[in-house]
Amino acid sequence: MTTGPDALILHQYEISPFSEKVRVAMGIKGTYWHACNQPAIMPKPEMVRLTGGFRRIPVLQVGADLYFDSQLIIEELDRRAPSPSAFAGSGIGVAGAFARWSDGELFMAVVGLLFGGDWDYDAAFLADRSALIGQAFDPEQMAAAATGLVPQLRMHLDLVETQLADGRAFLMGEQADAVDAAVYCQVLFIRWGKGRTAKLLEDFPLLCAWAKRVGALGHGDRQRDVEREEAIEIARAATPAPIAAGSDDLTFSPGDAVSVRYHDANTPVLEGTLLRIDRRSLTLRPDRSEAGEIHIHMPRTVGALSKR
Repeated sequence: MTTGPDALILHQYEISPFSEKVRVAMGIKGTYWHACNQPAIMPKPEMVRLTGGFRRIPVLQVGADLYFDSQLIIEELDRRAPSPSAFAGSGIGVAGAFARWSDGELFMAVVGLLFGGDWDYDAAFLADRSALIGQAFDPEQMAAAATGLVPQLRMHLDLVETQLADGRAFLMGEQADAVDAAVYCQVLFIRWGKGRTAKLLEDFPLLCAWAKRVGALGHGDRQRDVEREEAIEIARAATPAPIAAGSDDLTFSPGDAVSVRYHDANTPVLEGTLLRIDRRSLTLRPDRSEAGEIHIHMPRTVGALSKR
């Protein structure tokens, strides 16, 4: 069975909170999609060949177009299929601002508690995450910080509990929204641990009931999985979607030769031609790609953009 150039391929791994965020959004929208399962740690040879070096999960592939970052992916899903909207209650602006909290403060509190003794990991995982952040990923330091992280996490969870106190079904009202996906993936992340952090959830009954409702939404219509080499061949055989060249920036313009230095410590600089830019995102064509001519779409928050 072949997969067409318009198929949605989510590069993911199963125990990935940000992959789950996108999968829940697909459940809200009833999306047809394929998974391309990537390793959780380096090496990720096929993914690096496809993206030109970018290693983070998830990435959405549509033919020769690649979309980085979970929030931008959900916005792209909504652009391609506006109904039902994943932003029906929040709107893109509120959902984007909310994601900065859930992907940032909430996520880091969960990470500290899980990897401070509530998660199974090995030396290869520690080496990978240390290389990613450019410093030691230190579980002992996280364990020592747990006393302060527990009240932080409880504070974050209480915000969700309070939001649900008026009897609403979902965080933005009676309809599931991208905001629900953003928080639910972190709650599920907590439950993927060995159980110590998950016990904190017992003090938040409204949150637990809400999480069951979000989980019941499912992940849309997942089709057969796509193999990693197959994903590269799909990109190579496809043509990137046309882009209406535009700019809303005071420094950069379409046609500029640019580089993106990702915030990951072990990801090479991406060089290419800028095709589109606005205040929040950009599209570029990499100078070199093993997947043929591709277009990469990314939020401006994933790296530092500069002219060459």
